[in-house]
Amino acid sequence: MSAVHRKIHDHKDIVPKYRVRPHPERLLLDRVIALAVLGILLYIGIYINYYIVSATIPPLLNWLIITGIILLLTLEAILRYVQYNNYSYDFYEHKLVVNNGKMREIKYSDITDISYNHSSLDRLMHTGSIVITLKNSHKVNISHLKNSNQAFLYLQKHIKQ
Repeated sequence: MSAVHRKIHDHKDIVPKYRVRPHPERLLLDRVIALAVLGILLYIGIYINYYIVSATIPPLLNWLIITGIILLLTLEAILRYVQYNNYSYDFYEHKLVVNNGKMREIKYSDITDISYNHSSLDRLMHTGSIVITLKNSHKVNISHLKNSNQAFLYLQKHIKQ
């Protein structure tokens, strides 16, 4: 292979042909709902304990509990948003690079199957997920993508080549 051809081939692996990103708000939604339910259960648990001893929650403690739960939810949402906003999935000529907190490189030749999923929340927020099955039977889930259908078709086209 000539030096010029090798340089052009190497360039194909440097610049992604296609990039998709997850929808950070969609990633947050599941987490915030779970934490809100846990916060409500915590409040109910405190309320039941006070009820059992025939007392009422003092207004100041009531205010502190509710404010603490809201503050924790807000802080968690901000931290997760910053974290999720850096996720990306880069499609190259012969590989997929998954960046969801840690970099992972997947060669198209190692993929045996792909499937497309979207829940009712995904339909509402126009997102979807791609599940990739590798030769070693490991599964890679690429969740809550903004252009999930196009990414699925792009990946499907490259796997069949």
